[in-house]
Amino acid sequence: MVSLRVLAGTARFALATVGAVAALAFVGGPSLAQPAAAPAADPATAKVEKGRQIFADFGCGSCHSLGDAGATGHVGPSLDGNNNLSEEFVTERVTNGAGQMPAFGGQLNKEEIASVAAYVMKVAGR
Repeated sequence: MVSLRVLAGTARFALATVGAVAALAFVGGPSLAQPAAAPAADPATAKVEKGRQIFADFGCGSCHSLGDAGATGHVGPSLDGNNNLSEEFVTERVTNGAGQMPAFGGQLNKEEIASVAAYVMKVAGR
């Protein structure tokens, strides 16, 4: 037969365990049911996403067509399937402009221009 002393000790241990778990949950400790933290974004993907945003924010699609951006401009060349494009060419053209293309070197820093070039090259479908 189990003694009352053993039962009381077991009950105290169970209550203490429940209290500790509740305290951790109340304080904001991580739950065992929570998924692991998401891995850090791939830098190359982040760069392309930043370029996509800059392409949209600076109205590049008003002059250039680019399917990924939903852009249908007809002033500048189509960027989709354009075999004349290279990342270096896009970087130079965005920085310095040419013809009807304005220079964005005074509005965008080198990192932002590199992001636009990476985006165009990633989605242009060459």
